[in-house]
Amino acid sequence: METGVLQSLFNYNPSQQVKTASLRSGQIINGKIIKLFPEQIAEIQIGSQKMIAQLETPLSANERYWFQVQPGEGKVRLKVIATGSEEGKQQESLSRILGGFSLPSNKENLELVRFFLKEQLPVSREILQQASEWLKSATPRSSGLEAIQMILTRGLPLSEATFSALYTANKEPSITLLIENLIKAIEQESTTDTMSKIKHLLSELVSSNETNAARYVLGQIAAAWLKGHNSEGQAAFGLLQQTAGFPAQKSESMVLQQMLSNMKSEEIMKDEIPAELHFAKKLIALLEKGEITLAKQLIDNFSKDDPKGTIFKNGHLTELVDPLRQLFAGSLVKEADRQEGLQAFKQLMGMVLGGIDDSKSALKWLSILLPEKENFLSAGAELLKAAGNAERSGLSIQQSELLKKAINNAEQGMALSDEEPAIFTTEKIKSFLSSLGLSYERDLAEAFKDSIEDKTQPAESLKPHLIRLLNENPPHAVKEAAEQLLNKITGFQLLSQETGPIQQLIVQMPFIIGGKMSEVTVQWSGQKTEDGKINADFCRVLFYLKLEHLDETIVDMQVQNRILSMQVINQHPSLKTVADQLLPMLKNKLAEVSYHLSSVNFLVPGVSKHQGDQKKLAELYSKKDYSRVDIKI
Repeated sequence: METGVLQSLFNYNPSQQVKTASLRSGQIINGKIIKLFPEQIAEIQIGSQKMIAQLETPLSANERYWFQVQPGEGKVRLKVIATGSEEGKQQESLSRILGGFSLPSNKENLELVRFFLKEQLPVSREILQQASEWLKSATPRSSGLEAIQMILTRGLPLSEATFSALYTANKEPSITLLIENLIKAIEQESTTDTMSKIKHLLSELVSSNETNAARYVLGQIAAAWLKGHNSEGQAAFGLLQQTAGFPAQKSESMVLQQMLSNMKSEEIMKDEIPAELHFAKKLIALLEKGEITLAKQLIDNFSKDDPKGTIFKNGHLTELVDPLRQLFAGSLVKEADRQEGLQAFKQLMGMVLGGIDDSKSALKWLSILLPEKENFLSAGAELLKAAGNAERSGLSIQQSELLKKAINNAEQGMALSDEEPAIFTTEKIKSFLSSLGLSYERDLAEAFKDSIEDKTQPAESLKPHLIRLLNENPPHAVKEAAEQLLNKITGFQLLSQETGPIQQLIVQMPFIIGGKMSEVTVQWSGQKTEDGKINADFCRVLFYLKLEHLDETIVDMQVQNRILSMQVINQHPSLKTVADQLLPMLKNKLAEVSYHLSSVNFLVPGVSKHQGDQKKLAELYSKKDYSRVDIKI
């Protein structure tokens, strides 16, 4: 499912059973003559369906023929264009069909007409000619064939622009990669105003959750530095230096000395500070004055007033008093004792900052104490980049493992923390769709309906800027990347349709996971409400993800009267065991928004003890059986 994901999941299902009402002029079909009647009328079986048709020439009963549907109202009129359907005669029959359209009988055209006949798509000379031309540049060719099928089954305009949009939407690369490619292409050129605007919009599109993820990872590496001993602490410090979190020219001792000086500074620490940091600042002030007894008394008092025991859970502060005192002995202190004192200060800061409940606050105060605050805070994004390009980041094995562990811990913290925003919220989804420009044409039409005085401009979005950029004749690399992204967006627009009372929306959305940018392909389908929105009480949502460790994962979520059932399809048989611990939280979160979780089933493709489950899997992975979304309210 690496290619054709949209086709496999969301494409309209052309019926395998050809019905009279579905036959269109120009369509080529294969059928068997069952009975002959006067005036060249015959009963013909096509697939599992039987119909009465008017033949243009006399034929023999119990024989199979290739027919072309002729124009006309009422009775179906069929013209014979070739005889037989046996495998041995199929090549000859297909060649004859191409000859009837004055098209060369080469390998590509034979494959094309075979695909049209297999999928029961309408065939005409114009369609075959255009499809053959479009497929010359389609790689993989299967995605191009699927795009053509979407055009014909959905009744979309038969144009190269439509084909390019659906072909790009239906194949790799994902929208996330296309966004990243365009950003890189723009960065390598002398940017124009349009390029700068597009780069800004693209950065906003992919930054969802990146800031939070970067902060979490940075906090994990900083904690590993402060609390780590020997090699682990040095590995974490090296990571922060390589990502410009710490000045490359400064040693750990120099950084710690700067932190100590900043802590004593009244200017930096004049704001209201957490109790834990206030305690550390007062302790340092007492030790600097040589008030050892008062310092130990402060520790005793704070331990009694600290019900959580946050400061002391990782060690005993009284053991740090003597080495810390060496930091203020002036020129008489030996270098070894000074280094021991700095390590004690580092340990103190690890305890203190680790005791602050709010991780954002802990990271904020650590950054204030460091030599170069802005560089440190930006190191989180660099750590994520290093994780995404581990092979080229020049990290040691220990640093790579440390970074991987930090990312895993960060993801778990973000997933389980009530204070963190969810990966996808209503606001984020609306903002992403609006910024992408999926409703640009509709918004533009609405704007032109307004009077001159009340005319409002459509919200600024990516699509019109891409169109403007292509009209400015940009460098080749930028043009190619912009065209692909524009086609992807247009493809999603074409696939997101209203069919009678059913509304459908298909899109890919990026998010950060594992330190890498990924995306989820989502389809919403449901009955429309009076105001044109999808009815949240009765709907179906499909999620398709390709994750680093779980690989392809599909979640099929169906809602009936706010009762929700889910199927998770993944090849890992142990996924259910891992996910079971999260199901109570899922049920509670859904209950908070008035949904009742009735069931969650975990299915492994091709492995099922129940025939019913096996059938559902076939429906999900088959282009024909699972591609249409039928919702009965």
